[in-house]
Amino acid sequence: MKYVIIPFIALGLSLSMVYGVEYECEGSEPFSIYYGSPFLFKKSSLGSSMEYFFSISGIFLNVVVWSVLLFLLRFGFKIVLELARYHMVLKIAYQVAVVALVIFTIMNLFIFSLELGKGFAPDLNYWYWNFDQEVRDYGMQCTGTWRFQ
Repeated sequence: MKYVIIPFIALGLSLSMVYGVEYECEGSEPFSIYYGSPFLFKKSSLGSSMEYFFSISGIFLNVVVWSVLLFLLRFGFKIVLELARYHMVLKIAYQVAVVALVIFTIMNLFIFSLELGKGFAPDLNYWYWNFDQEVRDYGMQCTGTWRFQ
């Protein structure tokens, strides 16, 4: 079951932008804001402030990264649990945290479904975006800012 729950929680963490990078670009034309966690997976729509477009490969790579981190955290917690004196209290706290993270992921998926942009094309939701090429084509200067929410 852990092999299903950990990637599910990782999906929620990557979509929520708990920790990630935000690319804001300046130039002569309006340009989308791009978000990564750590890989680019989301960009703002220029037509609506509540609509975002997503990169499927970016979401997949972010889930892999967050899953590896969560597997390492789980492994470390299991070692601490074996060495701990009050292991029953820690085990209950661990289970409560997992349930809270699953609920957090479900809420993030609901929000994701509300802000998902319409359409599937290279400038909309797509398999992969070439961010560097878009920046060069439009002559933009982009700066990435790491943020923790």
